[in-house]
Formats: sequence, structure tokens, C-alpha cells
Amino acid sequence: MHLLVTVVEEPEKIEPILDMLYENDITGATVIDSRGMGHMIADHYSIFSRFSNLTGSHEGETHNNVLFTVIRTEETLERAIEIIKEVIGDLNQPNTGLLFTMRLDRVEGFATPLKDE
Repeated sequence: MHLLVTVVEEPEKIEPILDMLYENDITGATVIDSRGMGHMIADHYSIFSRFSNLTGSHEGETHNNVLFTVIRTEETLERAIEIIKEVIGDLNQPNTGLLFTMRLDRVEGFATPLKDE
């Protein structure tokens, strides 16, 4: 099992990602509104205040989303990553997002607990 975590810098791309995951039988994702450190610094330190104007940063404003999903198999994990890259584009480009995975050895809280296959 794997945890797939994706930071999506453009919130309008979350729904297309979720739609495509669902269409590929990848369900059970959680999305959290988030703000990056740069936006937080711009709001609190006058030296960075000009960046606030450039990025549209305002106190309490959401700037990106974090998507979490638990995935059972390597094959499904690879498909999910392909979908995310298809919607977001090249994650190595600035202001696109970040993706990472972690192996999980135990997950509970579903109707049927997930187990290693």
C-alpha cells in the first residue's frame, strides 16, 4: 500500500484530477486547502509584502490544495501519478506542484481494512 500526496498549486486543477481518478476507479481521496511558506512570510514580514501583491496573497486566502489518497497496488499508484501529471503538467516546472509517495504497512478506517496484497 502507498500514500500518494500531491500539492496542487492551481486549485482549479483539483476537480479534473479527482474526476480522472474516479473514472479510473481510484477513489477515497482527501483534499485540504493549504498555503505555502512563501505566502505566509509575505503576509507577516514587511520586507516580503511586495510579494503579497504579486501573488494575490491575502490573510486567510487559500493558494493551493493538498490531495491525499491511499492506493493498494503499484500499478494503480503509477496510473494515479500519470493522471496527476497529465492534468498538472511537468512538476519540475515552477508553480506547478509537488508529488511524493510513502509505503504504508497498516491502514484502518475503511469498511474493510486494507492489507498488503
